[in-house]
Amino acid sequence: MIQSRLLLALAATATLAACTDPQNRPENIQSPLVRPPMLETRPASFDCDDSGRVIVRPLGEDGKTITLAFKSRELQLKKVDAAEGQKYSDGATVFWMNGDNANLLVKGKESPESCERP
Repeated sequence: MIQSRLLLALAATATLAACTDPQNRPENIQSPLVRPPMLETRPASFDCDDSGRVIVRPLGEDGKTITLAFKSRELQLKKVDAAEGQKYSDGATVFWMNGDNANLLVKGKESPESCERP
């Protein structure tokens, strides 16, 4: 009888230990297989002078492609070389982010418009 109570108490303690929030356990290191790098990146909103609000969403896990969502359409842009920040283009439209500011050059326009995070 005492042994069964002891086993029951140990089982209850083990169950409670398993309920600890993983973020509160310093020895718990998140595997990159569980949380790919691009899952850390969330969609970002920018308010642009002419185009209004645009949403930038990463595609895939490598950060080389984004979706740029306008009010009535979406474009997929590929990463291109930039001296600073992150620059994406589809050959006609260019979106260049640097911190909370960005420039958007829409196909058919001669000069880029300024964008900033709201």
